[in-house]
Amino acid sequence: MKFLLRTRTVLKTFYGKYNIYLDGLLRFVFALLSFMTVFYYTGYNQTLTSPVIAVMLAMVCAFMPISAIPILTCLLIVAEFLSVSMEVAAITVVIMVMMLLLYFIFRAGDSWMMVLTMLTCLWGIPAVCLPVALLIAPIQVIVVVFGCVLYGLIAVVKKDVSVLSSQTGSLSLAGRVNLLLNDLVTNQRLLLVLTVLAASMIMIAFIRRAKMDRAGTVAMIIGTIIFFVGLLLGSYTMELTVNYYLLGISLVISSFAAFLILYIFKGLDFKRTEEVQFEDDDYYYFVKAVPKTMIPVTKKKEEVITKTKLDTFSINTDELFRKHRDEQKGEENE
Repeated sequence: MKFLLRTRTVLKTFYGKYNIYLDGLLRFVFALLSFMTVFYYTGYNQTLTSPVIAVMLAMVCAFMPISAIPILTCLLIVAEFLSVSMEVAAITVVIMVMMLLLYFIFRAGDSWMMVLTMLTCLWGIPAVCLPVALLIAPIQVIVVVFGCVLYGLIAVVKKDVSVLSSQTGSLSLAGRVNLLLNDLVTNQRLLLVLTVLAASMIMIAFIRRAKMDRAGTVAMIIGTIIFFVGLLLGSYTMELTVNYYLLGISLVISSFAAFLILYIFKGLDFKRTEEVQFEDDDYYYFVKAVPKTMIPVTKKKEEVITKTKLDTFSINTDELFRKHRDEQKGEENE
């Protein structure tokens, strides 16, 4: 643990020096993963679907706020759906505008969680989102719900693309709209992931605020159990297949991320907890103060012997030798 805490201090110092470049690099990587994933799971527009375009857009996002990544991601999804049919793109735009009006217009900075949820659901590892609940309030879990909705849209359109396409499909305009909305609402896998993930994250967000020691650890354990049991029971009830390999990987990544958040970046030393009491004219205040675990990075102390010290040492030895020689001559003369 001491090694990890020292590593945290070193990383914190390093980040403080190069935070501008590191933030840009993280935005670039996150944007590139988002755009490449959208292209991989859609790919209906042959002109737009290109790694070169994904890299160029990611480079633009590296110099912009993180809220630009969800905006460009949504625009790419709409552009891809536009190649399927106008109705699919129009429904997607309506759903995105509703999400914008419901939440993002007030808390645009949280929109990165929507993209993260969409990516993890498409990759089959939604449990990776669980540690995010340690950093947010319960109301912010609604952003995770929006991410699940985007995942559901991409999955439904990919499944019914041959029917929803305006060029090869045999359905009318109203039929395509009804088919898309009906499949989105009745998609059992989407409903299961959305319900289990939202319930687990809400539980984590609530418990971690409890007034008890190691509330974050307890919250992650309970939330992970709820997610695991809920996913297995729901899959068994709905007769859905579960990729246990991906589930195990996602739980390992989630546990590691939670460990980094709780014990490395926000580590608390509960052994040095203090109870503080003070008052003003109207109230008594009882405060429980838990200090963060801090270990300073020790540096080796090097002492340089200068030329002045050597000269002084040489002069002192010469004087002592001269005095000793004079005393010997004085004794001989006597």
